[in-house]
Amino acid sequence: MVYKKALICILVFVFFLRLPSLFEPFTYGDEGIYLTLGQAMRKGVVLYREIHDNKPPLLYLLAALTGSFSYFRLLLFLWSLLTIYLFFRLAQWLFPQNKPAIIISTGFFAVLISIHAFEGNVANAENFMLLPTIAGFLLILKNLKSKKSLLFFLSGIFFSLAALFKIPAAFDFLAALVFIFLLFFKKKLYAIRYTLYAILGFSLPFLVTFIYFFFQNALNQYLVAAFFQNIPYLSSWASKKSQALGLPLPLLSRTLLVALTTLVLFVWRKRTSSAVKLILLWFSFSLFAALLSSRPYPHYLLQVIPSLALSFGLIFRKSKEKIIPLFLVFIFSFSFLVFNFWRYPNFSYYLNFYQFALKMKSKNEYFSYFGSQAKVVYQVANYIQTHTYPQETIFIWGTQPSIYALSRRLPVGRYTVSYHIVDFNGYQETMEALKEKKPSLVIKIKEEKRRFPDFEGFLRNYYLKTETIEGIEIFRRT
Repeated sequence: MVYKKALICILVFVFFLRLPSLFEPFTYGDEGIYLTLGQAMRKGVVLYREIHDNKPPLLYLLAALTGSFSYFRLLLFLWSLLTIYLFFRLAQWLFPQNKPAIIISTGFFAVLISIHAFEGNVANAENFMLLPTIAGFLLILKNLKSKKSLLFFLSGIFFSLAALFKIPAAFDFLAALVFIFLLFFKKKLYAIRYTLYAILGFSLPFLVTFIYFFFQNALNQYLVAAFFQNIPYLSSWASKKSQALGLPLPLLSRTLLVALTTLVLFVWRKRTSSAVKLILLWFSFSLFAALLSSRPYPHYLLQVIPSLALSFGLIFRKSKEKIIPLFLVFIFSFSFLVFNFWRYPNFSYYLNFYQFALKMKSKNEYFSYFGSQAKVVYQVANYIQTHTYPQETIFIWGTQPSIYALSRRLPVGRYTVSYHIVDFNGYQETMEALKEKKPSLVIKIKEEKRRFPDFEGFLRNYYLKTETIEGIEIFRRT
């Protein structure tokens, strides 16, 4: 009964933390990309072959199933509540009969994944991949007594689903494999068998996607976009100065930290509990994954929060383990500062919403908190809807993909934002699409500073500026 009351209180608190996400304007760039690709899939466009982004397919599949920003955010809202429940169950298995450890760790987890500081309000891949990752670890813990190979296989499937939201989740699976190996080291045949079953389960969903895109004649585009193309893309923010063996020194140092953690746990495997093994392995591998690209986006750190939150449960265990959460909090905070992660305010974010909810602010005042573009993208999307037919295509030169999704119009070519055209050298491909399809409208975002000379010439020759909305220029085909 105590557990149930505590969980209900946590979920009610999370409800009010996440409620603003259902009402705020949908101007977050990545969500705009996901919804644009999802809407394209609903219209029969082949993912990767005919429209592009650089993540595995599950996120776009969810966007396609929901079809709109409102339903996409609602799905995240419900998904997060289920994620918190599974984490609660995981904490119960990790800290049996330890009520304070279970409640405190669950409370920290629920709050940290929900607040604006880590973009818990945004439907990013990290928010979705937490659920299958936690489910994978939960199955392993439940299986320590029964030792059924099938459960390790199912665990691998869940980890694979997490990685099909975003590839860095595969590092959580590596942590799980090391955890299995350490637990069954004395019985090597069991360790090998369970590891192989987990790897087989992990491989199966990927194999299904390979087969599917092969028959869609898009396997090569899928492999390049979701896997190979991300290698230089992930390192594009890393320093080129501090390197050794052709690799950035920070990356090498983090690799050494993971290896050292694994080695220490192996040497002290008889002296450390299963909880300590799981927490330290999960934390070190997930932090490595979150910092892999050196990009300062706070939602990357969501991957680290489950293990960090679980460490707070160790405070209520034997004395030697109490120092671990302090150590992990220090590393987490140090990483946040060193990599200069972007900071999003919490108090003003929630104050802005609840002032609006209590009618202390108008809708325009509420929207203005999110920047000058918040209202403009809706105006531009409305203009597009009233001046084009649903089957017509448009082209946006800039980084406002939400306009595509809000207007429910598809882009010309595979790319939804200018930085993809630049980063993936899609100039020629985009120009060929523009010349072939000649979109009804072309939108230029004033903040876009990247150069595309061929596009500028094409625009002058075939289009006439008909409208300017807060600096966003709209051109119609002549």
